[in-house]
Amino acid sequence: MIHAAAAVSNLTSDQDFDSSSRTVEQSSDTVDLRSFQQQLNQESLIRMSLVNQLYTLSSDMLTVKQRMMAIAVEGRQFEDKLEAMEKKIIALENENRRMRLLNVATPGSQDNESVVAFSAYMSQKHDLSKLTTENVVYDKTWLNTDGVYNTITGFFTAPSSGLYVFSWTNLVAEMPMFDSEILVNGERKDLAKCSTELDRQGYESCSNTVPVVLKKGDLVNIRKVDAILLQGNQWSSFKGWKVR
Repeated sequence: MIHAAAAVSNLTSDQDFDSSSRTVEQSSDTVDLRSFQQQLNQESLIRMSLVNQLYTLSSDMLTVKQRMMAIAVEGRQFEDKLEAMEKKIIALENENRRMRLLNVATPGSQDNESVVAFSAYMSQKHDLSKLTTENVVYDKTWLNTDGVYNTITGFFTAPSSGLYVFSWTNLVAEMPMFDSEILVNGERKDLAKCSTELDRQGYESCSNTVPVVLKKGDLVNIRKVDAILLQGNQWSSFKGWKVR
């Protein structure tokens, strides 16, 4: 009886050992499987991270490409504007060259257009009727740009609009008188009185100066109001010039 119990006990121990071995093996397999799954999970995470990075990189590259295309378009637009500016500069240079050639072909024309002046005088004494008005004609000139003063009619014609100044001087001898007025288109603008009737000795020189604003084509002249004799020989004169 004792030996049989021992045999049974040994058999039971072997079975328990086998069961324990299988349990250990199964536990080891489970650990290996979990480790493998963890590795797979890590690889999946790494793969997803790489995919995300690749997507971000692709998106960045697309943005850079679009920006480069925009810069290229802006560059072409700038080149077009630069080309247009170069054409304008060339056109301006050609126009400037043409104007210089024109000025060389007509020297002094620009200066003459900007200067308007005349200085006329009476070459001989002039007997006048005291009872009638009469236009005074200064028959000679020292200066007369572009013939603005007419030595036959006694009229100045404004070649352009602007501010003008006129001055006239009268010389009378013993006893005569010469009262005059300046007219613009027949309208009186000022007067000048010159007389030796009270003194009856020597000569008297009288003058007046008046500024007037004229339009192109306006007529200016000196007319006697009351007069007997006006001395000539350059002593009596009429002058005018454009200020601006």
